[in-house]
Amino acid sequence: MPDALKDNLNDELVADLRDRLESIEPRRFDRARFVAEISPTLHDLELKDRVALVADAIRVSIDAEYPDALAAVVAVSKTELNPWAGWALCSFIERHGLDHPEPSLSAMETVTKAFSCEFAIRPYLDRHLELTTRFLRRWVTSSDEHVRRLVSEGTRPLLPWGPRVAALTEDPTIGLELVGQLRHDESETVRRSVANHLNDIAKADPALVVETLTEWIEDDPPVNDKMVRHALRTLVKQGHPGALGLLGFTIDPHVNVMAFTCEPDSVDLGTQIALAATIASTAPEAQLLVVDFVIHHRTARGGTSPKVFKWTTLDLAPGEEQTIIKRRLIQNASTRTYYPGEHVVELQIAGRTQATTSFTIRAGTP
Repeated sequence: MPDALKDNLNDELVADLRDRLESIEPRRFDRARFVAEISPTLHDLELKDRVALVADAIRVSIDAEYPDALAAVVAVSKTELNPWAGWALCSFIERHGLDHPEPSLSAMETVTKAFSCEFAIRPYLDRHLELTTRFLRRWVTSSDEHVRRLVSEGTRPLLPWGPRVAALTEDPTIGLELVGQLRHDESETVRRSVANHLNDIAKADPALVVETLTEWIEDDPPVNDKMVRHALRTLVKQGHPGALGLLGFTIDPHVNVMAFTCEPDSVDLGTQIALAATIASTAPEAQLLVVDFVIHHRTARGGTSPKVFKWTTLDLAPGEEQTIIKRRLIQNASTRTYYPGEHVVELQIAGRTQATTSFTIRAGTP
């Protein structure tokens, strides 16, 4: 099993892709050059640079004009290909096809099934917005869920790992018009992408997302509840009144936090903390509460960086008291490094801080 994501794009994969390209283009594909372009530096590179290296090697190793090389790439994408190799095929179109937008966009409809052209389509949206949007409108009705997902994922304003597209951030209705047509999609994968797209928009224009989902909930039939909750997850953590109200949560909580503790209060990496909170209702009516916790992680420079984590929802009757417990493993991950020192933890209800505690990571832990 690979030690890191980048190790999925390895010598074995390159050899397999080489053989597939040669079988498609036996006369014009330079097998030796393909290997020579990749082998000397592959293992020194991180994942995205490895993808780009292989994509560029494909281009220089096929002795043909771009449209003919593209045809070979499309043909290879139809074989039973490792998805990591499929990413390199998508990257080929991203890096070498911008001067040939129509055939490149046409090819994406096929190649995206081998990996996903969500990154590859971004430069086309940037440089050829009107043309690319015409393709996207057509793909909305595709019979293939991978193609429909490309519509939503490829136009996300804040696509992770993807370059920003000014038009999409300046005018989110460009993407919203497209994903609106996918809101009842039969595929859970597509609906989740629609939710992620809306969550991106919510970070810049919460009102637009709440207004849009309010309309969608009033559809006949209404949109999927799970999709709505996923789309509003950031706004719920922020305690946005419109988002909380749309999901039926209490906007203005009336509670007393009787206790909020963290045990143990000093830990090594690789061990768990247990957060415990006792919450009592002071309201004369039932309350449905969103409860989260915020860890203020220490940074390498000695500052702190807060991160909100979901905890639970509480259905509290008038005067009721409940104790909840949350365990969390404190360990490094690809997206976060823990540093020694005190880490403040906040108890957050409906987006409002109600109590604080802390734990300390001991110095010298691995």
